Amino acid sequence: MNMFGRAMNAVNGREAEGAAPGADRHGRGAQPPQAVGRAEDDAAVRTGSMAYRGLTGEEPDRDTRRRLGVAAHYAFGAATGALYGLAPTRHSAVRAGYGTLYGTLIWAIADEGLLPAMGLSRGPRSLPAAVVLYSLAAHLVYGATLECVTESIAA
Repeated sequence: MNMFGRAMNAVNGREAEGAAPGADRHGRGAQPPQAVGRAEDDAAVRTGSMAYRGLTGEEPDRDTRRRLGVAAHYAFGAATGALYGLAPTRHSAVRAGYGTLYGTLIWAIADEGLLPAMGLSRGPRSLPAAVVLYSLAAHLVYGATLECVTESIAA
């Protein structure tokens, strides 16, 4: 997903029309364009910062917030990736479309449902269609990558 985002940035100068402004966009997949305010305060950064405050009782500084955002994004990706890897390898509906169904489900449930409901990102009704499509495309890449990795491990 990160490489997909970087490729889109290289081609278009940003992920999609209507993406949240801000410079810090790397390491957090499709979250920065969907941020409520600036890209550097996206859902992953907010989630990591909440965990940090809960553990330390202190507010993280700017560099720590960025690192926490990357860590939160990778932790979520690893957890959902592990769930995919635990799914049956043959005849599993979750593996339909070479993993793209799973990527779509993660996108619909997390990016379009839970994160906006929790106030951590803009929801699909407040996002331009281009940002919604960008996010979906990034998650399709994620799902296909999971399937590719799963197949290579099984081989």
